[in-house]
Amino acid sequence: MELKIYNGEYFERGSTWYIVFTLIILLVVIFSVLSNNITWWVFVLLLAGGYLFYLTKIKDTITMTTWKNALQIGKATLPRNTLKWFVLEYHVEKEKIHNIVIIDNQKTNRIYTINDTEKNIQEFANELNWYIPMLENYDQWIFDKFLRKIKL
Repeated sequence: MELKIYNGEYFERGSTWYIVFTLIILLVVIFSVLSNNITWWVFVLLLAGGYLFYLTKIKDTITMTTWKNALQIGKATLPRNTLKWFVLEYHVEKEKIHNIVIIDNQKTNRIYTINDTEKNIQEFANELNWYIPMLENYDQWIFDKFLRKIKL
């Protein structure tokens, strides 16, 4: 069974978000130049460039496939014995299931935004539930909640 997902958690951002992001980067660069700290300036530009490159990769649609002994996400294969739970996150404003979270034995959360039909999501979740238990919710670190709130 396959589920179409984005290559990570996909946030729909308005133009205001990008303007604020750009202003913050520019302010840090200006402060770095004024304080004669070129190393910090270069680091921030590399970090911003890397993040913008990462944003372009998330828009790619890949598939999540259930196999008897593994879960395949894009080109990565995760053995079933390393997976602990999965969670479906509901988006209140859109009134639909929005994300699937795969949690492994180390409590690492892999969050993917779903790009598929409601029927296929339901069928996929039912099949996946045979191999991995589904949780109603999961604990997130406060830092993770903050990053998701600001859509990073």
